[in-house]
Amino acid sequence: MGNERSAGRLMRGGRTRRAWVCWVVLLVAAGCDSTLQSGTGKKDTLLAQVNGEPITRQDVRAHLMTHGEQEIAEKAEKPIPRVVLDQLVERRLLLQRFRETGEYVSEGKVRNFVKFIRSQYGEADFSAIMKEQGIDEESWLKAMRETLEIEHLLEREVYSKLKVSESEIEAYYNRNKEKFRAGRRWRVRQIVVSSAKIADKLRKLVLEGKSFASLAQKHSTGPESSVGGDLGYFQQGELPENIENVVGSLKLGEVSRVVKSPAGFHLLEVSERRMPFQKTLASVREDIRKQLLAEKGRAKLEGWLGELKRNAKIKYYRENLEVVG
Repeated sequence: MGNERSAGRLMRGGRTRRAWVCWVVLLVAAGCDSTLQSGTGKKDTLLAQVNGEPITRQDVRAHLMTHGEQEIAEKAEKPIPRVVLDQLVERRLLLQRFRETGEYVSEGKVRNFVKFIRSQYGEADFSAIMKEQGIDEESWLKAMRETLEIEHLLEREVYSKLKVSESEIEAYYNRNKEKFRAGRRWRVRQIVVSSAKIADKLRKLVLEGKSFASLAQKHSTGPESSVGGDLGYFQQGELPENIENVVGSLKLGEVSRVVKSPAGFHLLEVSERRMPFQKTLASVREDIRKQLLAEKGRAKLEGWLGELKRNAKIKYYRENLEVVG
C-alpha cells in the first residue's frame, strides 16, 4: 500500500479528477428517488421496496458507475450483488429517518457544499461530466442535499453520542507502541520533465550550482513545481523500490541520476533526513482519539442501522436480482 500511495504522489495524473467524477455519480445514484419508469418510458425492474419506496435496477446501474467500472452497461445486466442493493436500502432508510425528524439542512450550507464540489474541477469540466454521465442538474442538487441530510442525521443520532476517555487513549497507545514508531524519513524534491535530454541538461545546471528548487519552479511539469518540487516526507518502505534505492543513496543536497517513470524523467534531491524515533503519546493523542471514535462509530452505526431495519418494512424481489434489465 505504501508503494502505491507514494508512487501516486511521484507520478500524478488524472486519477484525482476521476475520483471526483465517481463521487459525484455516487451521490446522484444513491440520492435520486427510484420510479418504475425509465427515462425512455419503459418499466424498470423492481428489486426492493423500503417502507413502500421502490429501488430499481436503474438505481443499481447508476451505483455501479460510482466505482469507475469500464463496462458499466454490461455489468449492470448481470445478476445484482446483494451487498450493492443493501447499500441502497440503507441509504433510503437514512433519508426516511431524516424526514421523520422534521429537521432540515439550510440553503446556505447546500450552496457552500455545491460550490466546493464544482470548484474541484472547473465549470467547463463539470458540465462535460454531467452531460457524459447523463446527470441532470436538478437530480444532482437533490443528491447534494440528501448527502448533507444524512451527514446531519448521523452526527446527531450516532457520532455526537460517542466519547473516548483519556484512559482508553493511553491504554491503546501502550498496547500499540510499534504502530507509533516512525521509520527513517526523507524529505524529497523532484523535477519531472518529458525527456531524458531535458533532464540531463537540468542535472548539469544543478551540478554547476543552480538551485534545484528554482529549476523545479521554472521547468518541472509536476504539480508541486510551485513549491520548488517539494514532495514532503517519505518514510522507509513507502517509496517504490527503484525510487527508494536512489533516494536512500543520496547525500543531503545531492542531485540524483535521471530516473524514468510512466510520468516522465525525474531528478530527485533529498533536502532533509530524519532518523527513526518513537512518537510520544502527546504527539499522537488526537490521532488515537479519532481512531477510537471511528471504531466506536462503526459499531454504534451498525447497531443503529440494525434497529432501523428491524422496524422497517423491507421487501426484496429476489427473483428480479437475476433478471436482465
